[in-house]
Amino acid sequence: MGAAGLGLAGIAGARAVPAGAAESVTSRGIHVHGTLLVLDDGPGGPAARASTTFPEFGVNLNFVVSMEVWGPDSDLSGLGWGALADLQDPKQPTRVDVTQRLYTQRGSIEGDIVRLRGRMLFSYVPGDAGGPILTEANLATGHIRFTAGNTATSARLEGTGIVMRV
Repeated sequence: MGAAGLGLAGIAGARAVPAGAAESVTSRGIHVHGTLLVLDDGPGGPAARASTTFPEFGVNLNFVVSMEVWGPDSDLSGLGWGALADLQDPKQPTRVDVTQRLYTQRGSIEGDIVRLRGRMLFSYVPGDAGGPILTEANLATGHIRFTAGNTATSARLEGTGIVMRV
């Protein structure tokens, strides 16, 4: 194939990308992680702080979350995990306990705000499977708001962590 043929083949190859794909993709994905403060565990279920898994009242409860979602800014999809933070090292999860979870996340980015929704896949907590997981994270400030629910209760967590494009 001559130089003209190679040039035309290059142009044809460039056209193989779907129209609009370059405009809709700002990055390949988003990574979010942080140690969040448990604000409440919502009405409709047992109080988390009253259970044997959590410290007594008056102690801040921290929960570690980590998630990665991939795709264009308009359609991100991925997984996350979470667990009660170790009391001696809040950046690390505790050893195996009933707070450890694995969940789906799907959503989009609007400006600096990453909004994700998903479902609990695995949890040691009865009733958690299938419960909704909502995440809102700010790329500019690192603020993370995380809500997890199930048939018995729901929890709201907030804090600052890492929210970045990958």
